[in-house]
Amino acid sequence: PGVGKTSLIGALAAASGHRLIRINLSEQTDIADLIGSDLPVPEKDSQGVSRAAFRWCDGVLLSAIKAGDWVLLDELNLASQSVLEGLNS
Repeated sequence: PGVGKTSLIGALAAASGHRLIRINLSEQTDIADLIGSDLPVPEKDSQGVSRAAFRWCDGVLLSAIKAGDWVLLDELNLASQSVLEGLNS
């Protein structure tokens, strides 16, 4: 710990022209935070009446992958078993 691993990866990403997304994992991290989920969003129908609807929202990991960014999963040892299994699948 504390020897510059994250800084080294950041420098490599910058030198290669990639954006680095650092995701700090913990016991509270859920796989839906990383991949995404359906979230409620307000919508108006054709008459202008507000109604509840759900729309898929990409998580931080999926957004980074789609953008072609480099992803650094930091503190992987703190992630729960379900998050590790979800990442592995």
